[in-house]
Amino acid sequence: MFDDDIAAISTPPGEGGIAIVRLSGPEVIFKTASIFKPYNKDKDLAMQPGYTMQLGWLLDSAGGIIDEVLISIMKAPHSYTGEDVIEINCHGGALPARRCLQAVLGQGIRLAEPGEFTRRAFLNGRIDVNQAEAVIEIIRAKSDKALELAVKQLHGHNSRQIMNLEEQLLAVIAQVQASIDFPDEVGDLDDEEFIRQLQGIQDHIDAILLAAERAEVYRQGFNIAIIGKPNVGKSSLLNALLKKNRAIVTDIPGTTRDVIEEYLTIDGIPVKLVDTAGIRFTEDTVEKLGVKRSEEVLDSADLVIWMLDFASGITEEDMNIFHKVAEKERIVLVNKEDLEANI
Repeated sequence: MFDDDIAAISTPPGEGGIAIVRLSGPEVIFKTASIFKPYNKDKDLAMQPGYTMQLGWLLDSAGGIIDEVLISIMKAPHSYTGEDVIEINCHGGALPARRCLQAVLGQGIRLAEPGEFTRRAFLNGRIDVNQAEAVIEIIRAKSDKALELAVKQLHGHNSRQIMNLEEQLLAVIAQVQASIDFPDEVGDLDDEEFIRQLQGIQDHIDAILLAAERAEVYRQGFNIAIIGKPNVGKSSLLNALLKKNRAIVTDIPGTTRDVIEEYLTIDGIPVKLVDTAGIRFTEDTVEKLGVKRSEEVLDSADLVIWMLDFASGITEEDMNIFHKVAEKERIVLVNKEDLEANI
């Protein structure tokens, strides 16, 4: 379908054992062969079968050695994109990968756009829309459960469910059309059976949507904001949940001037915990900015842990916060219960 060749560095930037430059297109094998010097001179890269690897040197435009590389060959249509694919495995690090990429771009291969390898896989019929989305979800998975769901989606679990649903709908439509076009041959529709079939389809749709909602929780996770007036114990709660001293804890109100974000996994669900600056009226410019950010975090939170001070009782500051959290899903947590009560 495509008549041009693309290339990009497929591994994250930074130092590591190996970096990979991926190429895809009709001419990538021959173009790579022109700048590759194999250890075994009798094995021309362009003549090798698919699913083989060759060790050798990648050369620059002047014939100088860039790096010792291991090249993987995957021939169409048996590759990720459905096209001829080359993967150049060079030594990890920004410079070797960048030099290797520059070398292949010098052969008339263009730099791939973001997501273009997956787009080609979709347009070449190697994967469907659900599987294309699954590739992104696998890369972004923040928990074991999210990864498990994404892999199932990549293997066609969602696609098979939708195809099965489509078959059920087509069967019902065919019954209706047949009863209209050939009433003498097929007779009238059985109303009860027809309603039962429609209800079964509706139940199937509801189950798919419910599973999608649950999967979204595992993929996206929860944003939980710890909210309260200054010195109510928000940072202590964050440290306790994380089981480490992440936030500074003092007896001085207003110690936390900015939001602190940390991540953990609860029952397979990725959770972002946000410790916020105490919400109160203040003339301090820096603290004002912290309070504003706290209110922004509160607005975007899926769940709010609203902390109250058992010792100080309900104050005007608490009532102001109450009006902000009234419409949010929340847990009210009363702290400092070991101190003299005033609540």
